[in-house]
Amino acid sequence: MKNTLIILFSLMINLFFGQKPILPFTPTCPSYNIVPLRTYTDIPEDLCYYMKDTNNELPDYVGTWTGSWNNKTIYITFKKMEKQYYEFGEYYEDKLIGKFKVVNSDGSILFDNTGIPDDKAKLRGGGFYKLAPNDYSITYTDRDVCNISGRIIIHFTDVSKTQLKWQFSYNSMMISTDCQYHATGIPDVLPKGVVLTKQ
Repeated sequence: MKNTLIILFSLMINLFFGQKPILPFTPTCPSYNIVPLRTYTDIPEDLCYYMKDTNNELPDYVGTWTGSWNNKTIYITFKKMEKQYYEFGEYYEDKLIGKFKVVNSDGSILFDNTGIPDDKAKLRGGGFYKLAPNDYSITYTDRDVCNISGRIIIHFTDVSKTQLKWQFSYNSMMISTDCQYHATGIPDVLPKGVVLTKQ
């Protein structure tokens, strides 16, 4: 009984004085305050704001793209996701997600996450840059490769929007001793710089 009271008291203290919960919470919204995808001001938290692709820019990126580097070929499929809850900013947004497959010159598959669910996609759109309005940012997080992460910037190189310039940089290359690549180093999962062609 004493332990039960301690637990209940602790929960009440946390409820009234604690921080917001870390667990994802999606508010119920009877209607949305729609703002354009290229909104660069602060958006009020949990007030049913929705950064919508009102100019219909994201569909140009949707589809399968391919590029080659270091005797490897990457196939990336981008998909537009609508009204996704962004838990850090606490609003909804339209964004791209991406899944990819990398093969070497003999056709052997090196990396393939095309079969994972959309909510586990390793490439997740971050939005357009204010100072470089043609650049769209994407974050990369890969739990299968020692939790490496990085930032990708893409932009179209032609008016027909059939080629994308891709620039990738790692956030950190630190790997722990329990990583399967500790002795050999992290492999080049993604190209650092390449031009992707729409298929």
